[in-house]
Amino acid sequence: MRKAFVASVLVAATALALAGCGGGNPPGVDGNLTDNWPAMPAPSVPVPAASACYDVDNPAPGQAPLPAPVGCAARHSLETIHVGTFAAADAPPGDGDPALRRAYTDCSDSARRYLGGDWRTARTGLDLVVPTAAQWSGGARWYRCDAVEFADLDSYRVVAREGSLKGGLSGPRPLALGCFNVTAKGQDVGAMAPVDCATAHNGEFVGVWDAPAGPYPADAHQLEQARLDGCRGVIAAYTGVPDDDKVRYRVGQITYGFGKADWDLGNRGARCYLWMENKTFTSSLKGAGPGALPINSG
Repeated sequence: MRKAFVASVLVAATALALAGCGGGNPPGVDGNLTDNWPAMPAPSVPVPAASACYDVDNPAPGQAPLPAPVGCAARHSLETIHVGTFAAADAPPGDGDPALRRAYTDCSDSARRYLGGDWRTARTGLDLVVPTAAQWSGGARWYRCDAVEFADLDSYRVVAREGSLKGGLSGPRPLALGCFNVTAKGQDVGAMAPVDCATAHNGEFVGVWDAPAGPYPADAHQLEQARLDGCRGVIAAYTGVPDDDKVRYRVGQITYGFGKADWDLGNRGARCYLWMENKTFTSSLKGAGPGALPINSG
């Protein structure tokens, strides 16, 4: 098609040149081949669609590129919940860049509105996706906020679902973290299977502890201890037991932090769970008090 178009232009130009030798242009011809043609648009990088769903096998954090979107009522494994724009003055975002932290905060706030609560209290993951260096050079200034649902928060296997994540933490809160059957392997967690709190279980999500602002601790043991100490207070507040040094003798605990990359973006949180090694419950321990969790229980 392109060769045919060029040939037709050359023929027309020859015809006009011959007409010009006769002392004038034919009727309706002004002698200017380009003044009435629209200019070609400048090339640009497409902006991702917001509130779009994608069926992706084993989606990875920062998944790019994406296939064509599907309806959110259809099977999908990744959902773009928000698309934002970097400021014109921002440099290409890199590790530790304030622009990245602002974008991540916007993603977190957008996820809260979209889901109806803090995404960290749900079986969800949130990823910030930014343009590649080539896309940035081409004028791209968007960032994408992607969410996925996990089957559990130990294996982090992504769920292929039908229906949007929107509203998953409002009303009956179908995405909310609740009670679990925890399988231990020595000092490690082997599995955390979500179950209804009315069935026998030995673990329960109690909330998120946020570490104080500061650099990511270089000492892994120090970081682990800080999270355990922080979550101990969250457990005490959730269960209604005194927040003292005896909490550890009432109930065990499991903590999951979000890692250095999230910390550098502003998420210094850790998910906190209570855990009973040798005892099960058939109801939530929220507000249960010291009677349900006596010292040296479990």
